[in-house]
Amino acid sequence: MPNERVMIKQEARQYLNQNYGYNFKLFLISVLTYILLSVATDNPTKWVAFALALISIVNFFVTISADYVSLDGLRADEPTGNPITQQTESLKPKYIWGVLIISLLMSIYTTLWTLLFIIPGIVKSYSYSQALNIYKDSVDAGQPVGFNEAITQSRELMDGHKADLFILQLSFILWALLVIVTLGIALFYVYPYFSLAKQNFYKHLVPGRLGLYDVPEPMRDIALHEDEDDELS
Repeated sequence: MPNERVMIKQEARQYLNQNYGYNFKLFLISVLTYILLSVATDNPTKWVAFALALISIVNFFVTISADYVSLDGLRADEPTGNPITQQTESLKPKYIWGVLIISLLMSIYTTLWTLLFIIPGIVKSYSYSQALNIYKDSVDAGQPVGFNEAITQSRELMDGHKADLFILQLSFILWALLVIVTLGIALFYVYPYFSLAKQNFYKHLVPGRLGLYDVPEPMRDIALHEDEDDELS
């Protein structure tokens, strides 16, 4: 997948560059809360710990919101709304329970696998990585899947592609070094770029405007199982 990986990153970077003002606003709270959590003290006071908990909650929702909005933007090849109000996308009634419960289930399953061995836990985190995107697409198409079903479909979809996503993420190591060298300033570019590339990976992984949910069911099954023999889930 080397050539496709290059294309995925080029498309993500082009979309970011063409709409940087929009993307800067869309990812601003995500970046700021990420920085605050990264520099948090190891032994916070009670009030600092409470503030960090609130910041973590904000970061969780705005990050998923930005991911959802980015996926729509990449598919439309243009921004799809107001970047300020769109940061609450994941809080919409149609998404919020799925976002919360699927995230909780993924956390539980990954933790249980990690308790066995570290490596299986990491592998499973990649297997489950597309569950929230799959759930979004199913809701948008009016065919919402169950919470566990979204995780199962992600596991099936990522068969044969977990290493592809890992290598895509690993290819950002020089960008990560740039963030360090610039004392975090480059994060305002690198963070959106990295997030857009991950969402573009999903866009390339599944067919159609609404992913797996605007194609006939037989074709959907083929897409889910096409690489099942390549790699154990």
